[in-house]
Amino acid sequence: MISRDNGSTPVPAAINLSDVLRGVLHRKVMIIGMTLLFFAGSLAYVNYTKPMYSSEAKILIQNMETPFDRVQAQDTQRSEAGVDDRIVASQIAVLQSSDLGRRVIDELNLASKPEFNSLLAGLGPVSRLKLALGFGEDPRLKTPEQRALGRYADELTVYQQPNSNVIAVEFSSTNPETAAAVSNTLSKTYIQWTRESQAQPTERARDWLSAQIDELRQKLARSEEAVEKFRAEAGLLQGATTTLGTQEISELNTQITLARAASTEARARADSIRDLLNSKGSVDASSDVLASAAVQRLKEQRSDAARRLAELSATYLPGHPKMVAAQGEVTSVDRQIRSEALKVVTSLEEQARVADAREKSLRESLDRLKSAEANANIDDVKLKALEREASADRALLETMLSRFAEASSRQDQSAQPGMARIIQSASVPSAPSFPKRGPIVLLLTLAGAALAIGLAFLAELMAAAARLTERLSEQAQPAVAPAPPAYAVSAMPSPAQLVPAAILNAVQPAPAGEPHAAPRVPEVATMPQVETLEEAKDFLLSPAVTPAAAQLAAWSLGQAAGGGVRLALLAVNCEAIAAATASVAVARHFAASGKRVVIADLSNGGSQIEDICGVIRGPGLAELLMGTVDFTKVIGRDLGSTAHILRHGNDWSATTRQLIAQRAESVLAALAQVYDVVIISLGGTVADLPSLVRVCQHVAIIAPEFGSTGDVGSLLPVLTAGAQSTCHVLVGPPQAARAELSLKSA
Repeated sequence: MISRDNGSTPVPAAINLSDVLRGVLHRKVMIIGMTLLFFAGSLAYVNYTKPMYSSEAKILIQNMETPFDRVQAQDTQRSEAGVDDRIVASQIAVLQSSDLGRRVIDELNLASKPEFNSLLAGLGPVSRLKLALGFGEDPRLKTPEQRALGRYADELTVYQQPNSNVIAVEFSSTNPETAAAVSNTLSKTYIQWTRESQAQPTERARDWLSAQIDELRQKLARSEEAVEKFRAEAGLLQGATTTLGTQEISELNTQITLARAASTEARARADSIRDLLNSKGSVDASSDVLASAAVQRLKEQRSDAARRLAELSATYLPGHPKMVAAQGEVTSVDRQIRSEALKVVTSLEEQARVADAREKSLRESLDRLKSAEANANIDDVKLKALEREASADRALLETMLSRFAEASSRQDQSAQPGMARIIQSASVPSAPSFPKRGPIVLLLTLAGAALAIGLAFLAELMAAAARLTERLSEQAQPAVAPAPPAYAVSAMPSPAQLVPAAILNAVQPAPAGEPHAAPRVPEVATMPQVETLEEAKDFLLSPAVTPAAAQLAAWSLGQAAGGGVRLALLAVNCEAIAAATASVAVARHFAASGKRVVIADLSNGGSQIEDICGVIRGPGLAELLMGTVDFTKVIGRDLGSTAHILRHGNDWSATTRQLIAQRAESVLAALAQVYDVVIISLGGTVADLPSLVRVCQHVAIIAPEFGSTGDVGSLLPVLTAGAQSTCHVLVGPPQAARAELSLKSA
């Protein structure tokens, strides 16, 4: 922002940063002096500070137990995977405990060293003053061990190394040997403590197991004695696999089964023989009958008789006495065989009756045994309960004995596996860890320089602010030039999409063209005079439009000399629709050649571009500049090509025209960044011509004639002063012009 006095002399209304920086350079004495002061102070600090030496030991936390450490390793063995960050953190707390610290202090006799017992060197006046004012604790109220423990805790650092189970034990001291000794002693004391902590529970468990084993032995003896005594009283004598009563019942069941099977088998065999005799009259198929010796002899006799009968039948007739005697012999033998078979049946039936009697006798014996065994089962239930109690006591005693043996083998501390081991012992440091002379001096010197520069910058900034306030107060009537009203543009359409509004906001108004002498205005094209919308559409669809549009496009491209084209069309002494028709014709010609084209309707009163291109009427540039709509609502698309249309809008008031005239340059400059060709349709109104022509590069005047008089002549000075080039498009009667253009194209 700029302030001006009455003489229009510019006065800066803000602090100039370059002046402030120059002022800081002028204060180089202060900056150098403060830097040297910090440098001297840092040298004094590193030289008078007592050096501290740090030494570090490392301990690995892991499961040290092996499968050979325990009697039952598979049940009690711990896995190394169980060592997690929580266990490591717990061990860090153990290492930092006061109990381990006291052991280290006692072993190294640290309480007798002045570093750990400040009273050995006496209290200085500064320390006495601090204690008198209430700062700090009085060491005289503590024991030597407490004073040493406080110093020990302050200088001890225990931490876990990242992503590992390793604990680092670091100790700092003014004596390098003491630093190494404390780190190593603490590590060894911690290892010994882990074994002690494991041995103590083992000892307690061993004592408890010993008492439990003595009690269980007595209890088991009583339980086994009760089992045997009850078995003898109840008569539940034990056999090979079970009690005697159970074995006897089992044997009787077996005998009953065998007797029943024998009876069934004998009856089945007797019934089979009887069925053969009744059905066939022969027992040749019965194995029991054929097994009889008598039947076998009769069978031989029958065979002999049958043979003689066969021999006689060859000589004699059936009624011959010899034939009758032979037949009678065969029949007699058959009767004897049948009689013998019946004897076999009777014998089998007798065997079945004997088996039935035996089965009956065995069942009676079994029933008696069952009655006796039923009473014995009740006693057996009591016996089993006593046996279970004795078995439980026996199993518990065996478990206790196994655990006692294991605890006895782990009673000694040296037998404890531990849970940590030292992987790095602390060594005596050769160089102090604090202070680092070089880095401390450098950092303090840089800090002093930065502080000095900051103070100098702040002081110069305050001085510049004071000078600015004084300068502004000296202005008699300061006036602030108002900023041009801002307007927000949301987007600009490209042939495929809309572009961001930031393009328009970044555009600055182009300088007005320098006035120059009015040149001769060339005539570049000829087109018919259109007076209605139908004539305009007919002309744009006819072949005659191509030469006129091509000539006007070629002229504008030639004037642009390879850059973007910004062409304005103005209708003079003819209908305003002529400018709209020419704008659409040239735009379609450029679009057909692949260029991105937009038509900006800046005419006053309506140019009918929307109707010619088939674009729906609506808000346009007027509403955009007033901030009521954004660019997405003011851009349309020509139905006959890929050209875009920027509508004028619905507001035709004088205020809107003035607003358009003021901001047309920014709008057209933004459009020129997006489109290759920007065509401005000025229509037939010349009220705002000076301001509008100024933002156009090239102007085409559409008029029936072009001379130095009349409206056209009066416009020449304005056009030649505001535009880079101007041309004339001849307009004639519609039919005559079309015929002329047709002849030219032919």
